[in-house]
Amino acid sequence: MFNRKTGFVSGMLLLSATACFAQSNGQTTAVIPAGSSLKLRAVSVNAVTYQWLKDGVIIPDATNIEYAAFLPGIYTVISYNTNGCASHISDPIVLTAGAVLGLSADLMITKSAENKSITVNDTFEYLLLVKNNGAGVANNVKVQDILPENMVLDQLLHPSLGLADYAAGSRTVLWEIKKLENGESATLRIKVKPSRPGLLENTATVSATETDPNPINNTSTNHKTVSDIIIPNVFTPNGDGKNDTFNIPALEKYPENELSIFNRWGSAVMEKKPYKNDWDGSQLNEGTYFYLLKVKMPNNTWEIYKGFVTIIR
Repeated sequence: MFNRKTGFVSGMLLLSATACFAQSNGQTTAVIPAGSSLKLRAVSVNAVTYQWLKDGVIIPDATNIEYAAFLPGIYTVISYNTNGCASHISDPIVLTAGAVLGLSADLMITKSAENKSITVNDTFEYLLLVKNNGAGVANNVKVQDILPENMVLDQLLHPSLGLADYAAGSRTVLWEIKKLENGESATLRIKVKPSRPGLLENTATVSATETDPNPINNTSTNHKTVSDIIIPNVFTPNGDGKNDTFNIPALEKYPENELSIFNRWGSAVMEKKPYKNDWDGSQLNEGTYFYLLKVKMPNNTWEIYKGFVTIIR
């Protein structure tokens, strides 16, 4: 045996979580984070092995300088030198369990529209994207999308998860998903037609059984401009005074515009800036041509319209 006073400096513990601190004389307390552990470390000089105890009972196989404590209790340690001499039992450290924090779901919804210029009765597509950004599962997810009065439902496509239905009386799309795991997302596409020109403002909301910690992203609104420009797909320049030019109604309201006509090989056969509804297709054969119309709107943005027009003489 050797002199305990010079062989050991016992009765000290180091507790390691995000930071370390040394235990001095007397009892120390600490909290075990929920779902985690705390690392205890014996501070002894000339020790080669250790024995950890919980509530005065030896912990089997806990013989290293460090011990990871998962359970609340009173922890102590005894140190041994190469000769097998034991130190005094250390001062205790009392560990308590931290509060268990419930896992919560954080649902997010995004409503976006197809990136193209539209006029009355043009079909375009909305995309609804729902994602669970939270750590917990979202149960009984419900998405509600009420279509505005100036919009007509054309087609409700199958969602990637869950079931979707449309109630014509309330003009409401209801999309239900049984559950959405952490990080999981789902999509739904909706085809619609505007019934009159103006601003389309459409809002979708999402909810679940669980309380959402971030309700700000539970709603998404999309704004889409519908112009009153209606582009015909055929005209008949035969000299009878009817439909002899490529006439685009309401274009006169937008003096800043550009029109380009292309043949089937992609070559430009007519370009006008601005266009004044006066192209009669002269020097061109009957057939179908591609048009590209650019129009400057009152908000100083340019809308672009693409499509085909057929000349019949």
